[in-house]
Amino acid sequence: MFLLDPLTKALLYIFLVGSMLGIGLKVGKDEFLTVIRDKSWLLRMFIANFVLIPAVGILAAKLLPVKPENGLALIVLACAPGGLGALQFLSKKQEAAALAYGGGTTVLLTFLSIFISPALIALTIPKELPLTVPYGGAVLFVALFMLLPLVLGTLVHGLAGPAAHKLAGPISLIATLAFIGGMVKMLNVTKWAKGEMGKPGLLAILVFILLSMLIGWLLGGPRKFTRPILATASSMRNIALALAIAIRSFDDPAVLTPLVAFMAIMVPMNLVYMLITKVAGKKAARRD
Repeated sequence: MFLLDPLTKALLYIFLVGSMLGIGLKVGKDEFLTVIRDKSWLLRMFIANFVLIPAVGILAAKLLPVKPENGLALIVLACAPGGLGALQFLSKKQEAAALAYGGGTTVLLTFLSIFISPALIALTIPKELPLTVPYGGAVLFVALFMLLPLVLGTLVHGLAGPAAHKLAGPISLIATLAFIGGMVKMLNVTKWAKGEMGKPGLLAILVFILLSMLIGWLLGGPRKFTRPILATASSMRNIALALAIAIRSFDDPAVLTPLVAFMAIMVPMNLVYMLITKVAGKKAARRD
């Protein structure tokens, strides 16, 4: 039920490579180095995604009357930031600084989650549930489908800036179309997962996403443009890593259902959030 067919996989790979390449074509290395050197941003990003949101998810799983499989899925999601789908929204920023922060934050969270998330999960779940994590495959995935196209795009930007900007638009469009195609291809699975969760389960997912957005927004300041970036990056959890861990580690396949349902809700929620921030930004610009 949860295995992707070759076409869906290909579409998601195209989306990921195209998004990272498109960001690299628009942004120079100096902007990315600014993100890495921004210690305040890195600290706030880390606290939001590896401390506060995991704490919210773990407490909810432990204290609320949820099914065991749903509680386990919530813990895995809460501890696994770096959702790749965030690129669909963060790569649409116009300013170079916003693109650098959005792309750089997604890469950092995705890479760090490979090593930090399993440790957080292991501290919380019962000891009789040993975790199996595909460390090698996950690192190779990030290197090939995220870092490589980002570095390639940045190099082209440095060598041929005007040409890079002309290429960035069509490549970003292809990535967006691939993302939409992948989501459409998964509609049957996501619809089934939402039906299995029921209204109470879906409401719990919705509340968790909103709380994650709020935490990201609150820690995203003091600059206005970084607040929506961290809100989106924090609410889009790493479904790919969560599924990879759950499939290998847990015998109960019911744990997978909330993960898929979460993916089905976090994408439209962030689409709505992106539209709201755009409208609010235009109104603020008119007032100024």
